[in-house]
Amino acid sequence: MKKTLFGLSLLAMVSFTMVSCDDDKVIPEGDLPQNSKNFISEHFSGQSYSRIEKDGRNYSVKLGERGSEIEVDFDANGNWIEVDADDHMHLPTGFIDAKIVNYVKTTYPVPAPDEAKSNINSIEKKASGFDVDLVAPDIDLIFNANGDFVRVDN
Repeated sequence: MKKTLFGLSLLAMVSFTMVSCDDDKVIPEGDLPQNSKNFISEHFSGQSYSRIEKDGRNYSVKLGERGSEIEVDFDANGNWIEVDADDHMHLPTGFIDAKIVNYVKTTYPVPAPDEAKSNINSIEKKASGFDVDLVAPDIDLIFNANGDFVRVDN
């Protein structure tokens, strides 16, 4: 009996600890920093919010519907950190450094009839530059902070 109570107590403590470590909190659109709202309305107009979370100091916003969602992560000030579309979706490029967009369009063009779209599926800002994932071929490209191509990431 003591072993059973001890086991149940231990299980309860572990479960409580796991739940309390989860900092993700669903928040309303009004709680997003203004920079985030401006970014979304400028580059993703027409997309509806499907979920907004605050994770510590950062924000994660999902736009669109399941299967065609775009997730945008923002820092505490509302500046984008990462933009990631569902597989086979093309991101708009208005917020991406023109050197990166031009390199991708020249080196990895999208075939007709979608040639006007970018081949970029996701982009992440890092201290050293940018990590760009392509729709096709399914590869990652690394660019420095100035938008210059560095290498294909394996």
